[in-house]
Amino acid sequence: MTDELVRIDDVSKVHFQAGLFRRRTRSVVAVQNLSLSITANTVLGLVGESGCGKSTLARAVAWLDPPTSGRVVVAGIDPALGDRSRMALFRRTVQIVFQDPYSSLNPRCSIGESVAEGLRNQGVPPDRRRREVSRLLDMVGISSSRTSERPHRFSGGQRQRIVIARALAVQPRFLILDEPVSSLDVSIQAQMVNLLLDLKRELSLTYLFISHDLNLIAYLSDEIAVMRDGRIIEQAPAEQLIAAPVHPYTRALFADAPVLPSPRSGSS
Repeated sequence: MTDELVRIDDVSKVHFQAGLFRRRTRSVVAVQNLSLSITANTVLGLVGESGCGKSTLARAVAWLDPPTSGRVVVAGIDPALGDRSRMALFRRTVQIVFQDPYSSLNPRCSIGESVAEGLRNQGVPPDRRRREVSRLLDMVGISSSRTSERPHRFSGGQRQRIVIARALAVQPRFLILDEPVSSLDVSIQAQMVNLLLDLKRELSLTYLFISHDLNLIAYLSDEIAVMRDGRIIEQAPAEQLIAAPVHPYTRALFADAPVLPSPRSGSS
């Protein structure tokens, strides 16, 4: 029996843009009547060409830019209900890691201060915060002796590890990973992917992993959803979708890819 953690029902997101000389405003539907679900302790890979609405969906699901319509429920929590304590719980349950590690960290803060931000907001005492920051940094492969250093002292891959540690500080159950390795060197990408898989197993995390890289999606995902023009056009277990895609767009997308790796098995 499956244990659904994330339910996205009929979500749409409309952007409003000023027209020529601001005389009129036009609406652009970035996500349209989109529904999907994610089982606990699995990786759902979301793939699609640039501009199809993947990042807009990520921000809507994380409630950073709430959907125009539809419903998002994570671990039974519906952030649209508007209760402050419910929203605080949602923020702890759902965290997002973006593509660019260089803009994700405040250059004026030490990495220790950045990782401790969520703990400080929860009222965790200073001594316990310091211990927890050291533990989190060690967990992602950054020496805890470097907590007082600022982001410019670290490489892109190291910064992304720090961003992940910050996301994990509030003990989330669901991580949205929006192209988290696409800006890194290929050699570093493999290390980051292995780190993410290790963390998933160790902490029983659930991922929405967003990428345009079909090989990465195939390697990481238990299930794959294909997005086009703001809609999910196909969703299936990874092995099934790679072996026998149903939708013509999916067949064309995967036909143009290099040889795909076999999907992982037994990831949960």
